[in-house]
Amino acid sequence: MTTNSKPATQRSRDLSFFADKAIFTLAVHWLALANLFWGLYVGLPLLAPILMNAGWTTPAKVIYTVYRPACHQLPERSYFLGGQQYVYSAEELAAAGVEIRPLSRDIGNETVGWKMAFCQRDVAIYGSIFLTGLVYALVRRRLGNRKMPFRYYLLFLVPMGMDGVLQLFGLHESTWLLRTVSGAIFGVGSALFAYPYLEEGFRDVRRSINSRRHQQAT
Repeated sequence: MTTNSKPATQRSRDLSFFADKAIFTLAVHWLALANLFWGLYVGLPLLAPILMNAGWTTPAKVIYTVYRPACHQLPERSYFLGGQQYVYSAEELAAAGVEIRPLSRDIGNETVGWKMAFCQRDVAIYGSIFLTGLVYALVRRRLGNRKMPFRYYLLFLVPMGMDGVLQLFGLHESTWLLRTVSGAIFGVGSALFAYPYLEEGFRDVRRSINSRRHQQAT
C-alpha cells in the first residue's frame, strides 16, 4: 500500500507543478493575451468587408454570421469599405438598393461597398480597448499601483449613455461621429479602469506561486 501511494503522490506533485506553471504563465502574459484577444475580436469585423471586396464571400459571410449575436449590424450605423464613402445615411443606402429596416442584415453591395461586421460604436469601443491595452503595456510599470476610482470611471460612460438614451426617446438623432467618439471614450475608460486591477490581481498570483515554489524547494 505504501508502494502504491508513492507514485500517486508523485503524480499529484507533477499535476500541481504543471498547474502552477500554467497559471504563472497566464499571470505573466495576461496583458499580451488580452491584447491579442481584443485585436482579433475587432480585427475580424474589419476583415469581413475586405474579404467581400476581394471576392472571398464565404469566409466573409461566416464572420458576419458569427458576429450577429454580438451586434445589431444595422447598415446605416456601420462603416463601409470598398465603396465611395465610409458612412452612409439610411436614405443613401436605400437609394443604392441596401435594405433598411430595424432587423436588416444587408451587408451592402458593389455600389456602396461592404459594411463591417460591427456597428460604428462597437468598432470604437473594442478598437479603443485594444489600442489602450497596447499603450498600457508600455506604461504599466510607471503607473505602479495607481488605479482609477469607480466614480471617475462612471464619467466615461456618460457620453455614450446620453447619446443612446436621448436617441431612444427621440430627443435627438445620433451621428456616426457621436457614436464613434462616445464609444471610444467608454472603451478607453473601461481599459484604464479594469487593467490596473487585473495587473494587481495577477501580480498577487505570481507572488503566491513563487512563495509556494520557494517553500517546496526548502
